[in-house]
Amino acid sequence: MKKFCNLVVLCICLAACSSDTRLFQQAKLAQAQGNFQKALTLYNKLVRQNPQHAAALTNRGLLWELMPAKDEAEKAKNRHYAEQDYLRSLSINPDQAETYNNLGALYIDQKRNGDAIMYLNEAIVREPRYFRALLNRANAHTNLGEFTQALSDFDRAAALKPNDPGLLLNRGLAYFSMDKYEAAIDDFSHALAVTPEDARLYLERARALTKLGYPADAYEDLEDAVQLRPNYALAYYYLAELSFQNGDKDQALGLLVRAKELAPRYVPAYDLMGDMLAMEDPVSATANYMVALKLDPAQAAKYRSKIDQMKTEEGRYRVMSNRFFPQGRSYNSQGQRYVSRPVTPQPNVPVPSARRTRRNRS
Repeated sequence: MKKFCNLVVLCICLAACSSDTRLFQQAKLAQAQGNFQKALTLYNKLVRQNPQHAAALTNRGLLWELMPAKDEAEKAKNRHYAEQDYLRSLSINPDQAETYNNLGALYIDQKRNGDAIMYLNEAIVREPRYFRALLNRANAHTNLGEFTQALSDFDRAAALKPNDPGLLLNRGLAYFSMDKYEAAIDDFSHALAVTPEDARLYLERARALTKLGYPADAYEDLEDAVQLRPNYALAYYYLAELSFQNGDKDQALGLLVRAKELAPRYVPAYDLMGDMLAMEDPVSATANYMVALKLDPAQAAKYRSKIDQMKTEEGRYRVMSNRFFPQGRSYNSQGQRYVSRPVTPQPNVPVPSARRTRRNRS
């Protein structure tokens, strides 16, 4: 009887294991195919059947993050579910580098960069050559302004995948934040050599070129970005700023109107239009600052100050000149330069980036 009972238990365990494996593979396939609701149903069934299935919990956590959300509240709820699944998975199996990485990436999204680094450290201790974890930790350090640590992680990741576009983009962004614009341009250009159809890379290189004083080259990069992505609101925004600085107000305003049409809640576009109109149309400038104030009440002091400055000619001049010509240029009361000079094309700077990456459990 004892042997028979043991045999029955063994058969039940084998059947359960077989069922777990089948459900897990079906759920992974549905997730890979983008059928998120089916995948969620399968993962839920598997976790009810086997609450200790750590890999299923990790994958369900990632699935929660991928699920479409109708608003920020639903997105926050999904991220909470993802966090709970990752933590539960780690309580079952604390040696899963992938789960530590995914949780760290989730915390980066939530701007909890210190927590992110703590969990990414655990991933890298368990898997020192874990490219995604190194890249995510580098991004978390960048977000905290810890650039020495960030560059160390970027370089470790680059030793593993030197041509990875995501690595090159993000390291370039870190260099940009450090005011190392030449190094940023090198990374953006390297990434473009790998992925020449990436509009984001053209935009970021344009920003760095502008900082170095190459507006003509920056304008060309932004035009390439718009050609690749015709609805790229941010590219129109930067094109508008460059056009205004070059003295072409009508073109600048037209480009900025397009940016606002594409991204009506993008606050900097209203701020920029207000600054453009400050001298010649303070009423319209004030209206734009009021929209910015409504959309971004956290910056209320900034926009109220600008609204107040629209009441005097001196204030309007200060707003416009501080934005576009902080080092000082000569303007008349209509906001026109006494000497108008076209942008002179500069020699090209010599040239030889999702910010987060994750992977499923196998």
